[in-house]
Amino acid sequence: MEHNILLCVDRDGTLIYDDHYFLGKDNYWKSKVKILPKIVEGMKLLDKTFPNCICRFILSNQPGVAIQDFKRLTLKRANDVCKEVALIFKRKGAFFDGCIICPHVSLDYVKKHPEYNFDKKYVQKECNCFKPNIGMIEDALAKKKLDKKNTYIYVIGDRESDILTALNAKGVGILVPFEKNLEELEKVKDLKNKYPKQVFIAKDFLGAIQCVIDKERE
Repeated sequence: MEHNILLCVDRDGTLIYDDHYFLGKDNYWKSKVKILPKIVEGMKLLDKTFPNCICRFILSNQPGVAIQDFKRLTLKRANDVCKEVALIFKRKGAFFDGCIICPHVSLDYVKKHPEYNFDKKYVQKECNCFKPNIGMIEDALAKKKLDKKNTYIYVIGDRESDILTALNAKGVGILVPFEKNLEELEKVKDLKNKYPKQVFIAKDFLGAIQCVIDKERE
């Protein structure tokens, strides 16, 4: 293989069940981690097809860190949650090279959620890491010392923002709809019409991985 491959996977709604609970805001958060179907099968298929050739990271926006009302959901706790999710998959034979989170919120996010109090240090006018920006992808590239020019980037997620992140990184975005979220699905269908070679919609995570494999075999 003449190029590197970086697989970036969203967490909530893609790897684990997303109940909009801000996982980690209480001390019994581990009991709320529920993995979604076909993840382990997909990652094992990836390893079998391209052994030791693909770097894979969990990338997750975590605005709950910025919400002062969630006193237990610190930056450390948010990172601990991601590490625990990765560990759960590791025990099942599905490996990730690391987890990268963005704890920031935009001014628009603050305005949309007047019910919360925000920590000003996490409120940023411009944040390069909050998806659909590509800061977390750049961090992943740096951690594995990958040259972006020689790296094919794939992003798997359940939201339009995940697909836009892939497009902004000049990569391939693959939507795995979470619980038939029709709003996100329709948005991504529009993107697929505009970028048919860079945007794909999979039935499940295993289908998303097969999409990666097919693209690499082209």
